[in-house]
Amino acid sequence: MLCGSVWSITFRMIVKYPRVLLPFFIKAVFEALALTVFFYSPRPPFSIVFAQPIKSFFDAKFLHYPNNFSLLPTLFYYGQIFVMVTFGVIMYGMAMGMVSQAHSEDGEVKIFGNFNRSVRRYFALIGIWLIAFMVSLVISKVPPVIIKKLMQPTPSAILLLQIVSYIGIVLVFAVEAFFIYAYPAIIIERKGFFGAIKRSFNVIRHVFLTTFILIFVPRLIEFLYMFVKQKQQGLMNLTVPEITLVILGVGIFLAFVADALVFLSTANLFILKQETEKGV
Repeated sequence: MLCGSVWSITFRMIVKYPRVLLPFFIKAVFEALALTVFFYSPRPPFSIVFAQPIKSFFDAKFLHYPNNFSLLPTLFYYGQIFVMVTFGVIMYGMAMGMVSQAHSEDGEVKIFGNFNRSVRRYFALIGIWLIAFMVSLVISKVPPVIIKKLMQPTPSAILLLQIVSYIGIVLVFAVEAFFIYAYPAIIIERKGFFGAIKRSFNVIRHVFLTTFILIFVPRLIEFLYMFVKQKQQGLMNLTVPEITLVILGVGIFLAFVADALVFLSTANLFILKQETEKGV
């Protein structure tokens, strides 16, 4: 099975060149810093920046214990978006360059060289991420909102809402699959923004099922984590409010694992596809 071969290549690469995990680790560190900042946001000196926005957009009660923990997941979600927009896409691009070098004859995987290359392609990378993010957001959020507005909260409506939500998650995985190869196209093949999208669509036509599995299996970990995260308020009531920090911290680790597996494995598949096209 092609997926097994790609995962085998990916795990061997991680063992031989563990530094390919560095971009995803850096992203996780920035997310942990964001979580720390928002945790301390009700207290000086962070309250100077965050207290007034929290009062204006949410409520003053969220500046006090234990309500601050109820708002923390929402604040952290926005923090994750900020990290992605500023650092995350650069880390993804950096990882693509490192995978390419791991496949080269000398096998020298450089850190700063790939970081600089990714920074230079920032606008193309962020453009790809924003399109995929916006499409995924519409797919996952709009249908449930429409159902809630048009239907009464009957058991059948609730069941339909759950089914639509699950379908939305599958479609979000598909959206990621269609755009995932734009990242290596930008970094490895030096494609422009539109050229990278075209290249990604061309690649996915031939390896859609394999790519979907390469994405679905690691992201399934995050999907299952979502169920725990949805019970956060109940867990707070059963235990202590600080359990929220543990839940969000586990989420950072799971995202690190899932991102590494998704992007490294699909980058390897992209390079294998390149070699097939060249007749290597």
